[in-house]
Amino acid sequence: MKSFFLSVAKFLFVLVLIILALVAGAFAMRMYNTSKYKPADASSDNNAIYLDPTNLENYQTEIEDVSVERIDQDYVQGFHLRPNDKTHPGVIITFGGSEGSPNYEKAVQFSKRGYEVLSLFFFGMPNQQEELILVPLDFFYGVLRYIEQSIPDGDIITLYGGSKGAELCLNLAVRYPEIDNIVLSAPMDYSYMGLSYTTRDLHSSWTWDGAEVPFIDMQKGDLTEVFHMFYAMATMSPLSYRGAYESAYEKDPNREAARIRVEDTQAKILMIAGSDDRMWHSDVAAKNIEAKRPENTEVLIYQGAGHLFYADRNIYMGSLVLAMGGDLETNTQAGIDSDKILFGRLDEWHK
Repeated sequence: MKSFFLSVAKFLFVLVLIILALVAGAFAMRMYNTSKYKPADASSDNNAIYLDPTNLENYQTEIEDVSVERIDQDYVQGFHLRPNDKTHPGVIITFGGSEGSPNYEKAVQFSKRGYEVLSLFFFGMPNQQEELILVPLDFFYGVLRYIEQSIPDGDIITLYGGSKGAELCLNLAVRYPEIDNIVLSAPMDYSYMGLSYTTRDLHSSWTWDGAEVPFIDMQKGDLTEVFHMFYAMATMSPLSYRGAYESAYEKDPNREAARIRVEDTQAKILMIAGSDDRMWHSDVAAKNIEAKRPENTEVLIYQGAGHLFYADRNIYMGSLVLAMGGDLETNTQAGIDSDKILFGRLDEWHK
């Protein structure tokens, strides 16, 4: 009996040593990866919007030759940018991604070129969903009312969305015939599950007329991809979501119901993606969208570029290093080239 207890004690001692070694190893990896991947300006003012997107003090509203007005009308939350010399009729509406911003930087860029712009949040603000779950696509009725009341020549409507905002824009375009054009940066052709840090219940990112929009369930993906994600989180190594999104798409039996029916919109479409997108498979999605509705659809895929243009391969978000793909030189050149085409299309659409 004594030898049995000694054996158990030795086993437990060895187990404790193994656990301590694993914890120490993970801690060492976190320190190493933080020093390797965390950029020097991770907490600088340049990243303030993305680190704290709902803090309105982070948005520079004093812009030369552009007046900026805060929009606070029920679910319609954001900024109205009016150039002093408006050279293009209509309005451009910008949406950011899963970080929760209104893509304000792009809105400023458009307004400086003579476009009137609404830069809008779609969650996280007062009177909105707190997180990116169950966002009511019906909120766009309020946007249309605001345009009718505030923009006399607002008949031409273009949406610009990046990443999750691109998924939003495509969902809106297939439901609102008032939308004339959409620009999708790092697009997606399916609706995916919502992103919540407060509930384990699965929900769609979107609702329409009170019902959840069918969605791809990320839990349907490969367990290997889930392990890779948790390992990256634990060790502070670059976290790529692409494999998880792709495997969930391939395995979810509800896939067709979750497809955004692009053939139901008459809007002109411009899509921009990088072949090395590590966030999700936007290059594949762009081609799928074009295949479903080739008319008035243009696809720009930049070889070697990542999820974000004008950015480096990885970005640092709070306690995570997110893999975006590409490298700074490739992504910057892709941004310059795609912007030239984008501005040309906008000039054509907003004559």
